Amino acid sequence: MKKLVLTAAALGLCLTATPAFAQDEPELREVDWYRVNLIKWKIGKGDRAHEIIEMFEKVDEALGRNDVIDFHMATGEWNSIVAFKMTQGIAAMGWKTNPDNDAWDAEFIKQVGGEDKAKALWAEFEDCILEEQRNIGHIDINE
Repeated sequence: MKKLVLTAAALGLCLTATPAFAQDEPELREVDWYRVNLIKWKIGKGDRAHEIIEMFEKVDEALGRNDVIDFHMATGEWNSIVAFKMTQGIAAMGWKTNPDNDAWDAEFIKQVGGEDKAKALWAEFEDCILEEQRNIGHIDINE
């Protein structure tokens, strides 16, 4: 009988207790996501790279964007560290095409005078790079 009472009590506890794994709906943190590029320029190519970067900045200006952070490094192994805000967040990583990138490309082509010139400038810019690392990171937003 004692065994039966203990079993019934244990069963009652199991039915009325809130499971340990039941929790409130999880909340997402508020963060701004960035693509972060670390760049080493080829010897003698840094100035030309920055001339082209100034062209890129004019495209951003024309599109009303001012969310690129460009560090010109004075120490360390990298010459430049550039952070590009991912305006659609981390979910944009799964897109086949990004409408922001498409708008940027169209404006760049317009500003430099055609698709062939845009491709040539990109090729020249890429030729300035000795080494590059691409990363994804975030900044917590304080509420």
